[in-house]
Amino acid sequence: MSSKKRTTESTAATKEDRQKTVAYARALLGEQKDTFVSSTKIEERIDEIKSMVGEVLEHGSAGWLSPALAQSHAWLVSQGVPDDDATTIVQRAGEGSDVDRETLHQRLIETFLARLPSCALPPRREPGQRAVIALIGPTGVGKTTTIAKLATRFRLQQGRRVALITADTYRIAAVDQLQKYAELVDASFYVASTKQQMRETIASINDVDVILIDTAGRSRTDGDRIQETGEIVAAAQPTERHLVLSAATSLTATRRAAESFMVTDCDRVIVTKLDEAVSLGEIITTLTELQLPVSWCTNGQDVSANIEPAKIERLVESLLPVGCIA
Repeated sequence: MSSKKRTTESTAATKEDRQKTVAYARALLGEQKDTFVSSTKIEERIDEIKSMVGEVLEHGSAGWLSPALAQSHAWLVSQGVPDDDATTIVQRAGEGSDVDRETLHQRLIETFLARLPSCALPPRREPGQRAVIALIGPTGVGKTTTIAKLATRFRLQQGRRVALITADTYRIAAVDQLQKYAELVDASFYVASTKQQMRETIASINDVDVILIDTAGRSRTDGDRIQETGEIVAAAQPTERHLVLSAATSLTATRRAAESFMVTDCDRVIVTKLDEAVSLGEIITTLTELQLPVSWCTNGQDVSANIEPAKIERLVESLLPVGCIA
């Protein structure tokens, strides 16, 4: 079905809805002429009319888009952006007189950038100061692999002295895995699974520039365990607390994870598995709603290469490639 035909059908449906709403309003007003109606009842019916009008406007919004905006809206929805968000974005980008598709494309990018949070800069190398970086998040998002990537970047590429701490003693493999990474990059390695152990471990570490803390993956529904993780991390007095979210996870899952893990006082976000994401609309929507600075992005399993400081512009350009509005 062509865009023009869909737009015509949506407009027709909207006109019909309007007519029904107006007819209903007239019937109510006519009823008030012939029958005593309390002021409370009148207010209830006015609210009912307002609600119906709002539903009509919402239902008809997509039908009022120009062909270029309708195509942009369809593209965003196909990429995982919720329908309401997509409508708001394309209407804002298309404000004013008709614009050519190239201008519209640039406006869409600018509209997304205005909605998204900023990027968090990597820790600076300050004399006498060390960065204590904790990674927190749900199971399966790639926290341990991301720790290894950060260790490789700081130690092998930048020459900083690094220590790794794992608080994940629930998975024996996780301890062994991180210890092997520590050996590969010539970093010291520690295990701290309680608040007291974490305090003692942090106090014992000297002469390092960066401490990286790995934590156990938690189910978003396990509030007690998430709270426990937050308390262990707090005992380390971290300079950075990163919530790790996977771009390959659904919008519903990332939203719920973000909500559950905010009790740990995360102050920035790492986005992992960009290479596994079918589309980026869902993770971009989560970042927009969360409004925490984005620190790092990962896009593969290579611990020596597949991580970089976050670039919001690159995420948006991946969501809106040239030619997506044909």
